[in-house]
Amino acid sequence: MQLNIYQAFLLISVSTSNLLTTPGCAANPEEVKQLLNTNKCFNCDLSGANLQRANLSQATLSQANLQGANLQGANLSRVSLSQANLQGANLQGATLMQANLSEAKLSKANLSEAELQGAFLSLANLQGANLSEAKLQGAILFHANLQGANLSQADLSQASLLKANLSKANLQRAFLILANLLEVNLLGANLQGAILQGAMMPDGKIHP
Repeated sequence: MQLNIYQAFLLISVSTSNLLTTPGCAANPEEVKQLLNTNKCFNCDLSGANLQRANLSQATLSQANLQGANLQGANLSRVSLSQANLQGANLQGATLMQANLSEAKLSKANLSEAELQGAFLSLANLQGANLSEAKLQGAILFHANLQGANLSQADLSQASLLKANLSKANLQRAFLILANLLEVNLLGANLQGAILQGAMMPDGKIHP
């Protein structure tokens, strides 16, 4: 597959500097090159990799270790990250539209301002994650763990949170229009300023 200019630049950088890794992390340079060459890296070690603003649209990264990786502003639309480890990763402003993040580990990840429209986050662990101002319209969050997550000013309109755990989450000024909140655990959640018009509440009733 022919590389674009950005990918070629990153490949050169792998062999000449530490650009793609952050201090104290152990990303495998060969696996980083494999990802940029083929857009596929199943079960790879990419922990701490610097992939800021990388174009990884439709990449296959299932079960990959991206713990602490820098993916700020990266294009991850329709990427497969099922069961991937993204704990503590920086995904601020990343594009994750229609991405598959089922069973992904995203605890304490920075997803602020990320675009997650239509993303599949079933059974994902987002405990303590920063999702402030994230766009989650139509996202699937079945059984997702959002305990202690920051969802302030996040857009969850038409999202499905069936049996999700939002205990101690911050939903201040969040948009929840037509969201499905059936059987959600909202214990200790901060709903100050949240827009709940048309939302299905934990008791199955539609919020007026």
